[in-house]
Amino acid sequence: MRLKIAVFVSGRGSNLASIIEAIEDGAMGATIVTVVCNNPDAYAITLAKEHGLNVFVLSHKGMSREEHENKILAHLSTLEIDFVVLAGYMRVLTGNFLQAFKDAAGYFRVTNIHPALLPSFKGASGYEDAFNYGVRVSGITIHLVDEEVDHGPILAQRPFPRLADDTLHSFRERGLAVEHALYPEVLAAIANNGVESLLLKNVHGQLESTVRSEK
Repeated sequence: MRLKIAVFVSGRGSNLASIIEAIEDGAMGATIVTVVCNNPDAYAITLAKEHGLNVFVLSHKGMSREEHENKILAHLSTLEIDFVVLAGYMRVLTGNFLQAFKDAAGYFRVTNIHPALLPSFKGASGYEDAFNYGVRVSGITIHLVDEEVDHGPILAQRPFPRLADDTLHSFRERGLAVEHALYPEVLAAIANNGVESLLLKNVHGQLESTVRSEK
């Protein structure tokens, strides 16, 4: 299937850029129907317009969360969208928003990328928290969003090492390289085989890990 996605951004849009590149290179059977941004100064807006994408910019300042989300939902309701893809969107979505994308299988058709191996280091400062904790291995998580922050069924995780001479900057840059590879791969898998295939794969992986740990 050709996956129709709405990409939500707040900043420079590096993950948006990786998704655009994968689509344009034919590595992902998807179409970006719209880009939604809550920050009028974000570079991601320029990036999206350079690629001829529909862009909806709405600052959240001066609005209640409900009012802001309802205006976004009104925009999305005019479009055909399979998944909402959070790519550096620095706003927590409420249950009211998520209900608009509830699948018959019970999950919400909203994906998020997080710069740590969930359930560890939840929150907006995943890289900083993992680095300051002194992890030897960190990673990137892509998951379905639910009504808890940085929670929901995990679709994929990919580790990367912390090197002895790492600074926070080099640590983050290594993580970003993983982000930019993993998100398009996950979206391509959803387009090709459906999100259920990733959920099933992750459950099997967890069961295998449990069996190995009990031996």
